[in-house]
Amino acid sequence: MTTPSPSPLSISRRGFFAAAGSAAAAWLAFESRDVLAAGMHAVHAQRFDHLSPADAVDIEAACAEIIPTDDTPGAREAKVVYFIDKALGTFAKDQRDVWAKGAQELRTRAARRKTGAKSFAALQAADRIAVIASLEKDKHPFFDALRGATIAGMFANPEYGGNQGKAGWKLIGFDDRFSWAAPFGWYDRNV
Repeated sequence: MTTPSPSPLSISRRGFFAAAGSAAAAWLAFESRDVLAAGMHAVHAQRFDHLSPADAVDIEAACAEIIPTDDTPGAREAKVVYFIDKALGTFAKDQRDVWAKGAQELRTRAARRKTGAKSFAALQAADRIAVIASLEKDKHPFFDALRGATIAGMFANPEYGGNQGKAGWKLIGFDDRFSWAAPFGWYDRNV
């Protein structure tokens, strides 16, 4: 008796929940095809669909300077670069060229800042900050795209690719619940 091999889209329930993480419970309200698609994206989140690996490394390093890691997780831990990659395939697909040119601009400025530097990510933190500050000072259009996408990816719903482990929501104290019941806050409790 031969066991049929699973299709590429079939995953075990345990595998799905492991991939979906803490957001799995909220996903159960969606249609099954949407849940499967979201789970498959999480399973394959180690690859990039729209960013080259070199661009992804430099963009992740730049995001990590916009929202750095300190005693709380920053953009790197929230996997903001995956939010950007997913956005470039959906609502921001018309900005793919902006991001490719922006990553190249990071490398160009990194080479100017430090002779022999082949990538922005290879620079020391002070040099990375100086490069990003030069983008802002020169009013380079990539700076606004980088800053805006980093903030959005840090605080967006995790199903969009960023805010891994709800790091951004925890940072601002957002209480993520599937449903709400009164009292809704101090104003209801104190009435």
